[in-house]
Amino acid sequence: MLNVLPLLLQLTAAQPLPTLDEVQFAECLTLASKDPASAISSASLWAQQKGGYLARACHGFALATDFKFDLAVPMLTEAATSAETKGDPRAARFWAQAGNAAIAAGQADVAIDALGKALASTTLDNEERADSEVDRARAFVALGKNADGEAALATARQLAPENGAAWLLSATLARRLNKLPDALAFIQTAAAVLPSDPAVALEAGNIAIAAGDDDTARKQWEQAIKIAPNSRQAETAQAQLAALAAATPAAKDEPQSR
Repeated sequence: MLNVLPLLLQLTAAQPLPTLDEVQFAECLTLASKDPASAISSASLWAQQKGGYLARACHGFALATDFKFDLAVPMLTEAATSAETKGDPRAARFWAQAGNAAIAAGQADVAIDALGKALASTTLDNEERADSEVDRARAFVALGKNADGEAALATARQLAPENGAAWLLSATLARRLNKLPDALAFIQTAAAVLPSDPAVALEAGNIAIAAGDDDTARKQWEQAIKIAPNSRQAETAQAQLAALAAATPAAKDEPQSR
């Protein structure tokens, strides 16, 4: 999940005079970021007490934060639909969150629909639009629509050149499509934007090995482990290094020419 709490909290101040619902919404979101299980219970009770779409939006956010993505999708969708009907500018962000949760739930087609509605709005700024385009790219690729995924990522890079995820995913997709020069250019930019991200180092190694550069691959995977030794990326890098070592005979075992 993307970290959207600051965005949602920012919009709680959109009202000239915050209502009790707005105050409760802000408090609920804050609780969801710290204790999602408690926020789920609190938001559910609030919804039963006619909390409306703000209660459902927080409920959905809390569910997603608690990794219950399949339950979060309909809740956020309801919140977005109701907010849209009420003319609340937060509707686009609720749609974006519904799309993000749908991707995590493995519902790529649902994600594309929700993200399309988010992007159809004029209330998202360029950074938010770029994040939604990145999510849309993920959904397109999950459905095998690689060309659409490339187009969405190109838009994201144009909207927000500082969006590291856009450059990283562009590199990964280009590598998978065997467009190695593009992959290398994308990962170099990703490394400049996210210099201490283990996922970038891991992908840089993947691109290097695809290009036949074992030494660079090894260095990049070792860097991924160094950056975050207990991360999922480090675990993958360890496996890649082991595979590379198994496939590369030690120098002392190689026949010596005379």
